[in-house]
Amino acid sequence: MNRYPLVLLFCFFSLSAVASDDDEENELKPTQIINGQVVIHLDEESQEASGLETQQFKTIEFQKEITAYGKAVNVSPLLSIISQYQSAAAKKAGAKARLAKAESTIARLRNLHKNEAVSTRKLQDQQSQWQSDKAIYDEMVYKSKLIINQSQLLWGEHITHWVTGQKPAQFDHLISGKSTLLTVTLAAGNTLLDNVETILISPTGEREGAFKASFISRLPSIDQFSQGLQYSFLSDNPNIKPGMNFTAWIPQFKNKLVGIIIPESAIAWHLGQSFVFIKIDEEQFIHQNIINPIKVPKGYFITEQLTDNQEIVVTGTQMLLSHEFRSQIPDEDDDD
Repeated sequence: MNRYPLVLLFCFFSLSAVASDDDEENELKPTQIINGQVVIHLDEESQEASGLETQQFKTIEFQKEITAYGKAVNVSPLLSIISQYQSAAAKKAGAKARLAKAESTIARLRNLHKNEAVSTRKLQDQQSQWQSDKAIYDEMVYKSKLIINQSQLLWGEHITHWVTGQKPAQFDHLISGKSTLLTVTLAAGNTLLDNVETILISPTGEREGAFKASFISRLPSIDQFSQGLQYSFLSDNPNIKPGMNFTAWIPQFKNKLVGIIIPESAIAWHLGQSFVFIKIDEEQFIHQNIINPIKVPKGYFITEQLTDNQEIVVTGTQMLLSHEFRSQIPDEDDDD
């Protein structure tokens, strides 16, 4: 029997055993269990080699937002409605004055007619004049109401009230060009909260540098393409001009939330659950479940589940997650 194959085979198994021992030494091992969670041990040299990084965060106030889109409106049609309404109002006032005069004249002629001081024909002529004045007045009342109804369908009740009633400073700024009227369209199924007074808008679509716009009213119509509700806002920022499209950020909670914002790389997902890893010692890490993380442009907002100055892993989360899974798999030797 040739001994060389046996020698080679022995050397192969010897090298494999050495390699296995080296792997076990380099393998991350859980050192203990805290509150049912595996504590992962990783020395500082291995942390540096794997690029693991942690970061501390401060608690902030946060307002959840949805993104919507809108357009700055040309108010020339509104100025036309103002002109029509003012003309109709002036004609109505004139017709009302003539009608009042005709009614007074009829009352006087009726008294004179009873005393046979005027003829029946003259009284009848005055009654005909009253009927004519009444018809003109009724027509002006109808036209005024029609203008108001048309304005409400296009611009909403609030702006229509500016047109037909006492005009606030906002309205003067609007028609003078100091302010710009905006229409914001929400996605289908969304609605504006009752307490929202201001939103942020940006013609460039960038959240940083966005400026405020003030709520006016809900519009009676919906967007024909998105089927979303539409709202009117007002901006006095000179960077927004009629005809511009813009992005809007709209608050979705009545009250601000308290918590921290962490980057996307800090959060891990498994079976629909999310969690982060926290550094509890120089060489020890543990994961913490996170309930309902809120997606934000730069990561996730975590409400009242993490505290100030906790060292949260922001790079290397997936590596720690993989090791935690491996640590939960029983060794084959356990069956012996």
